[in-house]
Amino acid sequence: MGRRPSMREWLTIQQAAFLVGRKKTSVYDWVKSGRLPSRVGVNGVTEVQSQEVLRVESSVKRGRPRGTASRNGENK
Repeated sequence: MGRRPSMREWLTIQQAAFLVGRKKTSVYDWVKSGRLPSRVGVNGVTEVQSQEVLRVESSVKRGRPRGTASRNGENK
């Protein structure tokens, strides 16, 4: 049986967003709010741990918050 390639431990914000299918701004929001720890890598780029990204993403609901007006002005 073949060995599966391992996931990198540290990812850039862009890589993390791609991993979980979210926008970069969402990942930056998680960092800013303190939900997702980060570090500045040797190249000066913000990095996050891949396992932490998966943990945080699974706890965050997708979509518009309940009671927020839609584009046509209706609440759902």
